Amino acid sequence: MIPFQPMAHFGIMCTIMDSECELSDAAGRQRPLPYHQGVSFPPAYIQASTHVLETALRSVAAYASWRPHDPGPACDIDTRYAALPSLTKKDIRAHFPAGLLLPGKDLEKGLASGAIWFVETSGTTADQVTNIWCQEWWDASERASWGLNSEISRIATGGHPEAILVSPLNVGIVGRNGLLPMHERIADQYLFLNEVMYPSEWTDALLDRMVSELNSFQPVVLEGNPSLLAILARHIVRRGARVHPPGAIVLTYEFPSRIHVRQIRMAFPGVPLASSYGSTEAGYVFMECEHGRLHQNAEYCRVDFQPFKEEHGGPAVGRVLLTVLNHPWCSLVRFDVGDLARLDARGACPCGRGGGMVLEGIEGRAVNVTLAPDGRALTQARVDDALAAVDVIDEYRLEQRAGAEYELMFAAGADAPRDVEGAAAAVLHALYGPDARIAVRRVGQVPPEASGKYRLARAAFPVTPGYLLDARYALL
Repeated sequence: MIPFQPMAHFGIMCTIMDSECELSDAAGRQRPLPYHQGVSFPPAYIQASTHVLETALRSVAAYASWRPHDPGPACDIDTRYAALPSLTKKDIRAHFPAGLLLPGKDLEKGLASGAIWFVETSGTTADQVTNIWCQEWWDASERASWGLNSEISRIATGGHPEAILVSPLNVGIVGRNGLLPMHERIADQYLFLNEVMYPSEWTDALLDRMVSELNSFQPVVLEGNPSLLAILARHIVRRGARVHPPGAIVLTYEFPSRIHVRQIRMAFPGVPLASSYGSTEAGYVFMECEHGRLHQNAEYCRVDFQPFKEEHGGPAVGRVLLTVLNHPWCSLVRFDVGDLARLDARGACPCGRGGGMVLEGIEGRAVNVTLAPDGRALTQARVDDALAAVDVIDEYRLEQRAGAEYELMFAAGADAPRDVEGAAAAVLHALYGPDARIAVRRVGQVPPEASGKYRLARAAFPVTPGYLLDARYALL
């Protein structure tokens, strides 16, 4: 959590110029928010952002302490948001549920009618939160995201058959007493391919069953964790199995490693593939278009971007804060989901879509940042880009033990060359610098986290976002 401090602490002040309010530093140098350059937001987005903010500050208990920091309606809406703290998972736990409820909503009636219910996220204790879940809003957010990818919008109807490969710890049904027959893993139009909690327990027989069920179910969409889809993909390639190609593959639930994406494409050649970014709390936030750029789902989520300092990749790289729009029950404003992103600076997207922020990619979670010996912060995406050059690696995890000490654990196929350890060490030395001390260890399989998801990089010590953020853009 980044503690909120008064604006004067960093010499940031709010000034009214030409009836608009801008953030500038003490020397008067204006710092326009970098994600506004070349980006147009529709009037409905501005109106929804304003309504959500004013409702939260006026009527939602969780934001009562934020009211003195709002510079008011004389300022533009982006400056008003930038002047406020962020909402942490700790804050959500402290105010849940009544302190996040919109005015006029009756929690007990909503629960009794089934309009809402409570959903708990997975992860460590520090990451877990309970949310007010509204299925109607969630479904509408998902449908809106489909329109950001031509291939998916062409085939998705809302009732299309969809196969899902995830950890049942996150979504689906856990087979606590063994494997479940196919009909017990179908809910509505969804087939959950896996009921086994950890992929270390997957057998060739289970993977063969997944292939058989894909061939019989013939999903229009195959959705899942990229790490788990990659395990299935490697099995398909190794077996030389024939599998019915879905209309599209959607990657979600975790960071899409370039290594895993490459493996999935080998098993499903020619199948359109898109990464969908969102969270249990904020719904569907970005969808990758057919040209590989991530477009904001601006009808259902506002995104504020806080750039890193230049030495850490800013201002193109930074963290995202999410505000839920058009939710009928719950108020989540400037929620720090803990994820990092890279803005797209290549100009207009060839797909022609506008009306929102565009990302080059998701950089991973803040807790997955590691530091080079010279103090540079390296996101999970930077590590993944480096290791993707060693194309025989199947999966990996990099851990920064302390200071300049790092350990890479990786798995590779039996036909991997003997010098793969040296190749992996070389690309990491190029990334972290010559002072890095890197140990490389080959294993049979890299285990997932307790949540069932894979963490590709991490440090054994906390890397606080306040160390990385550029105070010229972000109120710390």
